[in-house]
Amino acid sequence: MESIVTIFIEREHDFHLDDIVEMSETIAEELAQEYGINWSWQEGKLVIHHASARGFLHSQEGKIVIQLKLGFAASFFASTIENHITERLDQLLISN
Repeated sequence: MESIVTIFIEREHDFHLDDIVEMSETIAEELAQEYGINWSWQEGKLVIHHASARGFLHSQEGKIVIQLKLGFAASFFASTIENHITERLDQLLISN
């Protein structure tokens, strides 16, 4: 898959790593239901797989980083996908 658009989101936080891992899985499950992605944990990163997208969500002490590379088909929805992830991540970081 050739990357057309890259979404990069970074947020600082004060949460324990276990809480961030739980939030990461919540976001990944929502993306799986809405966009049909698959995800798995690999070497401390939540890796996202899809025919038109790939990337990761990396949870670490004090920071969470999301990078998603979209192929041609998914690039048409880049702003919608980025807004969904950003809004949901911000909701989870504020509410917990």
